[in-house]
Amino acid sequence: MYCSRQGNEAMELRIGFLGFGNVARAFARIISEREARIADQFDLRLKTNAIATGAHGCIVSAEGFDLKQALAAVERGEALNTLPGAVDAVDTTGLVAMCDADVLFETTPLNPIDGEPATEWIRKALLRRMSVVTANKGPIAFAHKELTTLAREVKCSFRFEATVMDGAPIFNMVESCLPAVRVTGLAGVLNSTTNYILTGMERGRLFEECLTEARELGVAEANADYDIDGWDAAVKIVALANVLMNADATPRSVERRGIRYITSKELKHASDTGALIRLVARAEMLPSGLKLAVGPEAVAISSILGSARGTTNALILETDLMGELAVIETNPGVEQTAYALLSDLIAIHRELQLKKA
Repeated sequence: MYCSRQGNEAMELRIGFLGFGNVARAFARIISEREARIADQFDLRLKTNAIATGAHGCIVSAEGFDLKQALAAVERGEALNTLPGAVDAVDTTGLVAMCDADVLFETTPLNPIDGEPATEWIRKALLRRMSVVTANKGPIAFAHKELTTLAREVKCSFRFEATVMDGAPIFNMVESCLPAVRVTGLAGVLNSTTNYILTGMERGRLFEECLTEARELGVAEANADYDIDGWDAAVKIVALANVLMNADATPRSVERRGIRYITSKELKHASDTGALIRLVARAEMLPSGLKLAVGPEAVAISSILGSARGTTNALILETDLMGELAVIETNPGVEQTAYALLSDLIAIHRELQLKKA
């Protein structure tokens, strides 16, 4: 689905940003550095006309502004309203009401309690007939069916590949490559921060030391408690179950336990038995219904989940026709998450091309 607009040049898309943190800026660098390649390979030109930030202001411009200049201003700690042609928006909600983007990229921080305010911003953007690409798993965990239905009704796209396992094509793989296959179960090591901490502790390092490094690497949530206490993994397994298993769950449905109280002694005992302790997220279809759980588990070192060390993630999909499928993403960083935004953007562009064919 693509939200078509009268008067647009065929191969130009206007884009806006809700959130301009690490992921959004990495995406901005990718599309700026590869501007000519994207235009040549995909016949696609991009014009940025809105950016909402938490610390540098919110701006819109009908004519568009230079994304490289915006990046440089933010990285210097300057306000964005100094850019030529920029008009101040009061706040993010005001920006959604003012901007006229074709595709809005929503990358604001996770709220694992109710998915707000990101869900409401996405809802308002869709109602204004903007397609939305999000890296925020909260709206998928709390409102996937509603937002997907709304996008269909207004003939816009709503895409979210970046929400789980960074740039690994989980949702796109199932949607595009596994027609008629039913996903019956999921098991994954999905949180890079806890993985990094546990791997470090296995090597004799302190919990807090490893957490500090995870923050410096940019893999920890803005509130690292969401990682440590299992909220991030809970939101991810709910997002996966809602999309891939047609569930209607929320993170409150998950039996959740984090790694805060895992000790070096427990890690040593697991190692002595040929295992590693990992924060494992599971979705299982039982006779009583769907069971969702997140918690530390001992997994065999030689197993797929045992391969998840450092910031590596691993996911096993149980299916009716293809048996078990596994996806492993080795030590992803912010650039991989940013790539998922690009992947979704190109998918939207291809939908437009098919519509115009």
